[in-house]
Amino acid sequence: MFRVIQLSLLLLTAWPTSAVLGLQLGPSGADQEKVITASRIENSIVVDGILDEPEWNLAQPVMDFIQRDPRTGEPATERTEVRLLYDDQNLYLGVYCFDSAGSKGIVVNDIRRDFDPRDSDGFVIILDTFDDDRNGFMFNFNALGAKFDMQAGDNGRKRNSDWDGIWYVKTQITESGWQAEVAIPFKTLRFSNQDQQIWGVNFQRRIRRTNESAQWSLVPRPYAPDRVSRAGRLEGLSGLRPGRNLYVKPYLTAPLIRRQGDDVDFVPDAGFDLKYGLGSQLTLDLTVNTEFSQVEADQQQINLTRFSLFFPEKREFFLENATIFEFGPGSRAGTLTNFRDLIPFFSRKIGLSGNGLVPILGGGRLSGRAGKYTLGLLSLQVDEFEDIPATNFSMVRVSRDIFGSSVLGGIFINKQLTHQDFNRTYGADANFTFFDFLNLSSFLLKTETPKIPGQDAAGRFGINWTDPLLSLEASYLSIQKNFNPEVGFVPRTEIRKAAGSFAVRPRPGDRIPSIREFEPSLNVEYITDQKNILTTRTVEGRFLVQFQKGAVIWFEGKSNFERLTEPFQIRKDQVIPVGDYSFNQYTLSMSTDRSRTFGGSFKTAAGSFFDGDKNSYSLTGRFQRPQLLAEVSWSRDHLNLPSGNFDTDLVATRLNYSFNPRMFLNALIQYSSDLQEIATNIRFNFIYKPLSDVFWVYNERRASTGEVKERALIFKVTYVFDF
Repeated sequence: MFRVIQLSLLLLTAWPTSAVLGLQLGPSGADQEKVITASRIENSIVVDGILDEPEWNLAQPVMDFIQRDPRTGEPATERTEVRLLYDDQNLYLGVYCFDSAGSKGIVVNDIRRDFDPRDSDGFVIILDTFDDDRNGFMFNFNALGAKFDMQAGDNGRKRNSDWDGIWYVKTQITESGWQAEVAIPFKTLRFSNQDQQIWGVNFQRRIRRTNESAQWSLVPRPYAPDRVSRAGRLEGLSGLRPGRNLYVKPYLTAPLIRRQGDDVDFVPDAGFDLKYGLGSQLTLDLTVNTEFSQVEADQQQINLTRFSLFFPEKREFFLENATIFEFGPGSRAGTLTNFRDLIPFFSRKIGLSGNGLVPILGGGRLSGRAGKYTLGLLSLQVDEFEDIPATNFSMVRVSRDIFGSSVLGGIFINKQLTHQDFNRTYGADANFTFFDFLNLSSFLLKTETPKIPGQDAAGRFGINWTDPLLSLEASYLSIQKNFNPEVGFVPRTEIRKAAGSFAVRPRPGDRIPSIREFEPSLNVEYITDQKNILTTRTVEGRFLVQFQKGAVIWFEGKSNFERLTEPFQIRKDQVIPVGDYSFNQYTLSMSTDRSRTFGGSFKTAAGSFFDGDKNSYSLTGRFQRPQLLAEVSWSRDHLNLPSGNFDTDLVATRLNYSFNPRMFLNALIQYSSDLQEIATNIRFNFIYKPLSDVFWVYNERRASTGEVKERALIFKVTYVFDF
């Protein structure tokens, strides 16, 4: 581990400071606030990707784009022109993305909805419609017209990529590059009622063949590109009126389901969602007979730990505005952002159980901002299911902006089964940002459950410094024995955890042209019980190399200590005895440039594991073109233990075919040796108008012997009425 630190210091002294930081001073005035003026027009723009309307000549273009990556602060290597127009209904964006390599230089390998923007030539417009330097909308599209939109909060520290808005884009690839026309209806956005509007705005272009990103108003690393406090200013907007922001989305579903040993069930159903804007900043969502049959299946995992596995939320109702309901450090900047030691509100606890889907009768959600306050109120009624009584889940999340970019907040969560059977979680958190790079975060939580007395609190304090070169973080977490958030996710209680991390990211620049960045890092975790007796200790050193086109290779070594106070049942018929265990693991991983037609990743790990040994392997192969993605992955763990040897295998095949940017066919087929079954999830999705879909879904679970355990064919259609 000390060699990692020594190598970090060597790298720091090997290159000049400007190269190490990845910063250049750039042209004078690069840090001054930029201004673009939108021109009002009387005639609407036909969004066809061809900027041939004479109205485009009324807009003054902006062209002075600056590199964010790889040479921060230098002028962009390719010319970009952006124009903004508007009428009573829409904001229009016209973009010319010139490319010296012509059409042959354009790289696009994905046209799915919510494509990965890092892997294609693309463009994004970021709008801070309240000009509060905190919140914004992002509209991202690539050179073939695929769309990806999201909401940004907390000045780029929180993101909701599952938000979908109504907007339109068409693109054209030409001999000199590519171009686009975009129309964003004002009713899709939220903004004040003032006659004269000033918005924050920024633009970013990605040139994939050189892996370059360039911005109009520079947001340097390590900030997120959607850090709206660094955006420019959009002027010229006047006489705008927010729409009523009323959406009604009914659905109809017709499932055919057959379970092992049962007849075929046909249970058609219907329901609806309603969205209404209360004022300019708050949104009321109502849902009746909520249904999620179109959601993609979970990616299977094999658990070789003593704790519960984490599966992300995928259901649309819970994903929209999800950042408002976040609590604690989960989405903060830093090296320990994947915070899963304690999540007080985990929406997968609503409507899901180990035995299947629990019917959600309906409910409501109020979310948004009121002045300096951010509000999130949620209440859902779940029907009785098997031996679980009907249950109400309610939550209140309130936070207030203070100082420049800091936040104070509180949370209350209630799970009510009967008058005397309930579970409650409540607490407060604080997040402070100073000097741009320094972040302090803390929270205190308490639960209340009948017949569980005392010892039911949890708290955390963390400090993080992240700048273009260094990332330092330290935190302390305490979770008492009876802390019991039944609508949350807590893998282990009765712990005290001290953690720290250090990472350095020097850039060699022209000295090693093929390498963009090195990243040696060190992470330490020290976990005791509430009596300060050591239970877990982890020391991990990693050395990562990022190449210019996006390929990555890294090596890591991990030293572990585990104290078992009770036997660890790793398999149904195998147990690791009580005792103290020290063991080490060493890992080599690599992944190719994701913009390539053929690519993949490889990972191998070897070392000791408790009282035995464990060797792990994983391999992924990928073929991708704009309309087709084919990916096969395989991972294996081989364990050699005194209680016996065994292997685990996970195999997954993913096929995605995009007929066009609005029609998709996706298939995910998985095999798990742990479950001894093959799971198939096939989905056809046609977006026949924005936010209105037709779904055909086929799900199957089949034993490895060939016997079908469950099979379902589902048809679902939704339609949005927008007012």
